[in-house]
Amino acid sequence: MPTSDPNQKDSTPAFSKRRALFLGKDSDSIIKAFFGSNAMVAIVILALITLFLFKEGAGFMGLYHKSLQEYRRSGLEYVDILKEQRDDYIELTRYLNDVKAEWIKGLKADGLSQAEISKTVFSPEAKGLFLGYMRVGSDLKRFVKQKMDVAIEMRDQHTTNQNLATTLTNFGGRIDNVENRDYTLNDEDFAKFSLLLRESDQAERAASIRAEKNISHTDRADYLNLLQNEYDTLAASIVPVDFDTAILQVTDEQERYAHILTEMDLSISKVLKSAEAVDFNNAALNKRMETFESLNTMLISQIPIHRKKLANWDQHAAISNWRALGAFLSGKHWVTASDQQDWYGLLPLLTGSLLISSIALFFAVPFGVGAAIYVNQIAGPAERNFIKPYIEFISAIPSVVIGFFGIVVFGEAIRLLSQLDALNWVPFFPVQERLNAFTAGCLLALMAIPTIFTLAEDAINNVPRHFKEASYAMGATRLQTSMRVIVPTALSGIISAIMLGFGRVIGETMVVLLCAGNRIKIPDFTAGPGVFFEPVHTMTGIIAQEMGEVVHGSLHYRALFMVGIVLFFASLLINYGAQWVVKKYSKLGD
Repeated sequence: MPTSDPNQKDSTPAFSKRRALFLGKDSDSIIKAFFGSNAMVAIVILALITLFLFKEGAGFMGLYHKSLQEYRRSGLEYVDILKEQRDDYIELTRYLNDVKAEWIKGLKADGLSQAEISKTVFSPEAKGLFLGYMRVGSDLKRFVKQKMDVAIEMRDQHTTNQNLATTLTNFGGRIDNVENRDYTLNDEDFAKFSLLLRESDQAERAASIRAEKNISHTDRADYLNLLQNEYDTLAASIVPVDFDTAILQVTDEQERYAHILTEMDLSISKVLKSAEAVDFNNAALNKRMETFESLNTMLISQIPIHRKKLANWDQHAAISNWRALGAFLSGKHWVTASDQQDWYGLLPLLTGSLLISSIALFFAVPFGVGAAIYVNQIAGPAERNFIKPYIEFISAIPSVVIGFFGIVVFGEAIRLLSQLDALNWVPFFPVQERLNAFTAGCLLALMAIPTIFTLAEDAINNVPRHFKEASYAMGATRLQTSMRVIVPTALSGIISAIMLGFGRVIGETMVVLLCAGNRIKIPDFTAGPGVFFEPVHTMTGIIAQEMGEVVHGSLHYRALFMVGIVLFFASLLINYGAQWVVKKYSKLGD
């Protein structure tokens, strides 16, 4: 048997030798700990973000529930019911004004002079229609305004009382501190004492105390007296609000209101009868006037239902704790800094986000997936080396730059293109707003393409090579192999890429803030394809736009965090959904 030579050098490969130790750990252990700690850091950060969102948004439900209770108790809810009839009338007034504007436009198109147009539009018959209808609802508008002012005053007084109560509590705490002889006055106390002295015409003494920052027992007693006087003054300014009694000022005069509605019914009938004498000499306008008459008939028919709704209104009806959550999730209005009632409804923001995301995916999916298939399966090496870097380079462009491009170039180009005579056949052309959902969606598609392309190409690239070779052996072409073998095999990865692209666009902020138009309104889906060219607002946009202006801890502040919670969990579910698709439908693991 061969014997080993003790003088022979160790032939063990260098790479199999034990690594040098650092702090008692070899390099493999250090690398393992490093990447393991990175994972733990990611988990900790995710947990901290979740806790922070819930901490700041947790108080929203309680505050919003309280706001809704005050909204009902103060009679503002009753006033909003009154406003329904008034608002319907105002909408019909706008409709009639649009008819008038269209009539004048048609007369100009017919070649009539300005004098002839004025003679026609301001004829006695036309005045009886347009001016007469404007006067119909004047009493109704005054009545609603009167009741609204009473309810707002009641609500404002209640809010003032709450703020004063908080101030008094703080004052009481300060007085208690100053009364404690062991308490050392801080800079705030000296500033407050100095201010109170100046207000009582003791400017020299105030300057002396502020300069020395030391007070005697006498000064402390005087400070206490001044604080107590201010406390008493504030306490005296609180005017208790008896909602049960004050509400009568809002809900009374039912007979007067009924009379106003009856007179309104008669006046509308007279106006519509006089409208028969107006000759528009235009089939389209005559059709619109028929619609106008139908809408007025509907308005009048709603009066009994409207009055019943008012009669059934109950100031003391209970509001469940879930009402606030329901009002937030299904609310159709986002109104802040209102002199009546702030509303925080998620629906217009969620609808805007989904609409823009749908437009983005409509363009990004075929371009991103198609480019991935072409680059990986069809393109030659030269094409691949040219196309792939440029697509991936798009992700390096700052979103604010893309947003500026959308404002200055893309949005304006779409608006000007829609005004071409050759495109007059398109129902929703010309586009009036250059900043709309379509503009934002197209730019988000540009940002999502690199994400979808990269992930889809990786999925296609992971398909085993023998799948392709077997397809070629069966006589399939390159295109057939790509479409019938490669893509179906990589479908789970492609779907995951699309879902992650969706998460990318729904969480984008700057582009939608700059290019979406920022109109907080549910899009009119009855407008057909024209809905894509309406200005919208998004969840990310509202947070970026309003977070810097809200008071910390206020209802508005916590409402924005609630939007952030919804957005956070939406993104989280999208990412987990993508992972689930890969695990469940992946064919590579079979």
